[in-house]
Amino acid sequence: MHFYSRHPTSGPLLRSVLVVAAGLGAGWAALQGFRLLHAQHRRIDTSAFSHTDATAAHRFLVVGDSTGVGIGSVDSRSTVAGRLAAAIAGTTIVNHSRDGAQSADIAMQILASNGRFDLILIFVGGNDVIRMSSYDAIARAAEDALDFAGTRSAHVAVIPPADVGTAPVWVWPLDVLFSRRAETVRRAWQLATSGRTHVHMVDLRLPRDRDPFRIAPRRYYAPDGVHPSADGYALWFAQITRQVPFFAELNDTALLA
Repeated sequence: MHFYSRHPTSGPLLRSVLVVAAGLGAGWAALQGFRLLHAQHRRIDTSAFSHTDATAAHRFLVVGDSTGVGIGSVDSRSTVAGRLAAAIAGTTIVNHSRDGAQSADIAMQILASNGRFDLILIFVGGNDVIRMSSYDAIARAAEDALDFAGTRSAHVAVIPPADVGTAPVWVWPLDVLFSRRAETVRRAWQLATSGRTHVHMVDLRLPRDRDPFRIAPRRYYAPDGVHPSADGYALWFAQITRQVPFFAELNDTALLA
């Protein structure tokens, strides 16, 4: 008596599927690796903008990650911190932002400052998205950071990432994953701001059909495909000054058009 396999081609078929899958995986890894190497090569390093004015009427503290530094802008004066100094006369900017900083680093950056500030701006979350920081760890770090921020200023603005997945550097499915992760990071910081009337969350998100970073990525992203360009930071600056109540409290002549 002879027994025959009901699926005589299942072995070769499975091997073929595995070979194709391995090829696709290798191709994906190669493409993503190439984009990351390209991003590193095209990266524009910018010095964190700081400015001291002995007669300053306003003091701002900027803390956070590479977006607080202004990585991606060809000129530090075109970063958010640089634009603040240019837009508001008589301003001192203290910038403790550091490339690569995560939520867990913000409290120490604030503690490294001296004196009181009219406003603290916290640029945070992008590295937590990419490095997969847990929700609980981010929430705890946010609580600590905002506790310390409250001892330095009566006004705090938190600027979490917008849609990190729109960055041209990411290949599917990382773009989808990082878009979802950005929302997780935002929720963790949003939780920490609850009940703190002096803290305001800036929302940089826009509908997909009106998001300049999606519509014109070559203009609003830096050549590395990760950070905003000077034009991108200009959009952020406009959103921040429009959404943070502190700026509305300034004299109308303080902000330039």
